[in-house]
Amino acid sequence: MIKDYRISIAIPIALLILSILLIGFKGIPKSIDITGGTEITIKVDKNIDITPLREELKGLAEVKKLESANGYYIVIKCKNENVEVVKQKIKEFFHVDSLDKLNYSEKTIGATLSKKFFEEGFKAIGFAFIFMAIVVYLYFRNPVPSGAIILSALSDIIMALGAMSLLGIELSSATIAALLMVIGYSVDSDILLTTRVLKRLTKSFDETVKEAMKTGLTMTLTTITAMLILLIVVKLFIPIADILANIATVLILALIADILNTWLLNAGILKYYITEYRAKKI
Repeated sequence: MIKDYRISIAIPIALLILSILLIGFKGIPKSIDITGGTEITIKVDKNIDITPLREELKGLAEVKKLESANGYYIVIKCKNENVEVVKQKIKEFFHVDSLDKLNYSEKTIGATLSKKFFEEGFKAIGFAFIFMAIVVYLYFRNPVPSGAIILSALSDIIMALGAMSLLGIELSSATIAALLMVIGYSVDSDILLTTRVLKRLTKSFDETVKEAMKTGLTMTLTTITAMLILLIVVKLFIPIADILANIATVLILALIADILNTWLLNAGILKYYITEYRAKKI
């Protein structure tokens, strides 16, 4: 299974460093839930070319078009200070003197509220991670296996954030909730692996990991499949529900990272612990 634990550990660590660099240099786009701003949604019955509107609002707002079973939705997001200019440009594009003549809705989030939500969201992730780490350590009472699980879970979150940076997925209330779910998913497979390796001493390390992998990968791939189905359904039939698409995408990316971190990083550290670290202690 794992011939050289150094290579097994090096691959996910390299991806972890790459993710940190992406987050640091490229950043992660933030939705108006996080930055504050106004979201204007206009429903239209036919497919219209929004390129002129996008050009008119370049530098002022983000414009995208979503298709659903009952029509098309044009979604415009902008900073609160640009709202009036954006509204004027929209009226000119649709040749109306009032937005009330359009099938129009508006959502505004103040900067103070969005900042508070951002802080509270990451506090929730931080507290969840800390309590998870405490529970893991109290269960195993051993710094090396416990540290491997905690490092693997942290890597899952950072790699998911790195993938969000690379793919331009916005950090929002939905994706923060998805990151909270990632902690539970990642710890599940890591605890399964670590428990079997430490408890089943009658079998070889590779045999134990292989057995744990069958169970762990089945659980992870089942969840990935469910999220893929959700993503496909949203993209094909209800693209207006892009929040669900973002949650599904983040979970898929995080679970792919979890496969690498559990069966390469965590398993590699455990192999070092079993074959070298603990052997020297004996």
